[in-house]
Amino acid sequence: MGRGRYCQGMAKKSPDPAPKETPFANNPFATLARDPKLAAKLPVAPSTPVAAPVRRPQPTPPARLTLRHEAVGRSGKVATRISGVPGEALANVAAKLAKALGCKSTVEGGDVLLEGSLKERASAWFEKVGDVRKLAGEKPPVGSPAAPPSPPPPALIPTNASGTYRRNVRPGMRVAVVLKDDQPSGELTQGVVRDLLTNSQEHPHGIKVRLVSGHVGRVKVIYE
Repeated sequence: MGRGRYCQGMAKKSPDPAPKETPFANNPFATLARDPKLAAKLPVAPSTPVAAPVRRPQPTPPARLTLRHEAVGRSGKVATRISGVPGEALANVAAKLAKALGCKSTVEGGDVLLEGSLKERASAWFEKVGDVRKLAGEKPPVGSPAAPPSPPPPALIPTNASGTYRRNVRPGMRVAVVLKDDQPSGELTQGVVRDLLTNSQEHPHGIKVRLVSGHVGRVKVIYE
């Protein structure tokens, strides 16, 4: 009985709670960090270099081609003139067109000239090929039916008709005009008249016309 009372009297003590960590009242390193002389000697972490933005080159737009029919000065025969082909691809484009369309082709004045009315077929071929500049580095097809260079056109004979009268100038005529930029020098540009731009019946400096090539000038010479 006495042993039991003794056991009951001894209560089991709970363990003491863990002491809380308290910061030091005085941090000796804080004072050192505020010292500018010591801060200058501390190693500085290397900064991460910022990569410059990569500028991608803008793609060059494809060549703009112009296809048109012409018959003036060709004894009534129709030809298809293709303008805008890059010079380095002219020979290759002419040869490939001749083989694809089964026609004769030549390079004349920086343009490709096809015998016949082939504007629609040639346009479809260009749509299939895409950018013709990629043909510059290719070799022309072997055995292509491209014709040899055509002989130079016969010499033009000027008429006595004056270009100052509207009645003497008609679309389809071959004339020589002076462009606005060439007025100081008087240099003439030959071409075929497409439109008459002067509405009056007479102009002392010549009737203003637009040529098939797109040039605009005043008529100085009218050829037969």
